[in-house]
Amino acid sequence: MEPPPAPPPALLDELLEEVFFRLPPDGPAHLIRASLVCRPWCHILANCGFRRRYGEFHRAPLLLGFFANLARKPQSRAVFVPTSAFCPAEANRPQWIVIDCRHGHALFAPNDWKHRRAANFDLVVWDPMTGDWRPVPLPESLDLSVGFSAAVLCTAGGCDHRGCQGGPFCVAVAFSRRQVINGASACLYSSLTGTWSELTSVHHADALVKNTPSVLVGDALYFSCTTRHIFKYQLNSLCLSLLELPLASQDNGRLITMEDGGLGYAGIDGTDLILFSGETGAGGETVGWAQRRVIDINWLLPDGALSDPAFAGGRLLNPRVNGFAEGTQVIFIGTSVSVYMVELESGRVTKVVLFVSLLTGVKFYKC
Repeated sequence: MEPPPAPPPALLDELLEEVFFRLPPDGPAHLIRASLVCRPWCHILANCGFRRRYGEFHRAPLLLGFFANLARKPQSRAVFVPTSAFCPAEANRPQWIVIDCRHGHALFAPNDWKHRRAANFDLVVWDPMTGDWRPVPLPESLDLSVGFSAAVLCTAGGCDHRGCQGGPFCVAVAFSRRQVINGASACLYSSLTGTWSELTSVHHADALVKNTPSVLVGDALYFSCTTRHIFKYQLNSLCLSLLELPLASQDNGRLITMEDGGLGYAGIDGTDLILFSGETGAGGETVGWAQRRVIDINWLLPDGALSDPAFAGGRLLNPRVNGFAEGTQVIFIGTSVSVYMVELESGRVTKVVLFVSLLTGVKFYKC
């Protein structure tokens, strides 16, 4: 009797990685199933180096979902709206509203912060992959009762932001205070030192910080305000300055980042979505705006998206840009009854959520 044939030789880890690289990124379940086949496969897929190379192979980060602050009485609350099969544990936060999402972290504030005097509450940084919650205590000197926005970002040296779990981060807060009603102040928190920087202020009539997401361009954060301006907060120098917007009204627009990583703005004029890019001077500062694209929203959104079905004759709804996901070229266009996720490169449109007061795009690209 002939002996049974020898088993085929095991594939090299490098060859297995090449196979795993080609699993589609829009279905995280594929990677999870592969990790359950055997321990060697699980070891490969759980390796930080594989996650980094997998991200490099697919280049653009994948939008797995976004947080929305649902305007429900008596108070708004944060929920996670998946755009793929991924959904983090304990995604819904009834006592919190989301302020910002970046580099695999989400930043929350209590949903009753407007009713609290001064800064008698903490912000919280959450890692959806690990479930880790890290409080960010606000100094008593900050008065956020007039209006504020905040941003979270990774500060690990040389990090590609595809695996920032447990790493150092900073939180920047821009706010308008009762003592200086015309203008804004900003300061920076470091998780490494647990301390805040000194306040930096800029003054302008009626320019108050809006509670909308910021965008990160280079080493600067850009915050929206109530006038035709935006605040620029330089992270290296901690300098705060004021820039003018390309459109007269920003109530239906949002700051974005362009394909090249530069500063941009998406605004709506009537039923036209207009995309602008910032023009930089010799020193790298934004000195003006250039119109890049004009898209007819009637053509972009599904039929009837701008008509209110509750009114005979289809009363037209006013569209607005609700949010933007950095690094993905995905924006959210909403009306008073629904919100659509728009992929600017492909033109693909998906209806995602109803009745929201604020959308914060998030790109938790983790494998």
